[in-house]
Amino acid sequence: MAFQTMPYLFQQWGSVIAVFAGVLWFGLLFFAGITSSLAMGTPWIGFMRDEFGWNQKKGAWSFGTIALILGLPTVVFFQEGVFDEYDYWAGTVSLVLFAMFETILFSWIFGMEKGWRAITSGADIKVPEIFKYIIKYITPVMLIVIFMGSVFKPQNNDWSTNIHNLVSGKSWVLDNGSIVKTITHAGLKEQIAATTDPEVLMQLEDKMFYLNFARLLLVGLFVFISALVYLAFQKRRREGRNTL
Repeated sequence: MAFQTMPYLFQQWGSVIAVFAGVLWFGLLFFAGITSSLAMGTPWIGFMRDEFGWNQKKGAWSFGTIALILGLPTVVFFQEGVFDEYDYWAGTVSLVLFAMFETILFSWIFGMEKGWRAITSGADIKVPEIFKYIIKYITPVMLIVIFMGSVFKPQNNDWSTNIHNLVSGKSWVLDNGSIVKTITHAGLKEQIAATTDPEVLMQLEDKMFYLNFARLLLVGLFVFISALVYLAFQKRRREGRNTL
């Protein structure tokens, strides 16, 4: 909507008004992105300050550097699909996956009773009791169903036919948009196998390389953050032993 629908609508208003509306629209998007980025940087700055003693300036520079390193490929290699790959794994799959794990950890590992006390302790409003059961049972089940549906999405999203085939002993045909097929670049590999134009073939192979590069960056970021959390955990454990 932001980059295709709205600019198209602006063009229908005439060239002069379209330029004016475009400047205002993308200006607002720019400031919305900047403020959101600052908000996303706050947990990082707070974490580095509390766990490693970094001041706010050092934390802000480090966050900006990481954002620049990870953000540049989405601009430089936009045509190769790096931005879409970021959006799919970080903005779509990870939202459901991490929400699912967080809900399960909170309600089943940490414990719903302890969690409910943490939610309601000192609260200005009374949280309805029903949310205790929604968080513990309904939310995890819905997220698991959504995630598993994305992992094993059937071809053409035709669930009834594929379920019937599975019951009949036939194979379950996955869609190229399923997570399983997306991981293996099934759709892209089919395009590579079908093309006979050397130039198009080279473009598709380059695209696969850049998509794998984007995934490597995302995995590297996850490993880096996980390592920092582990180091902070070990640091707190040592400090606790020294205190005792």
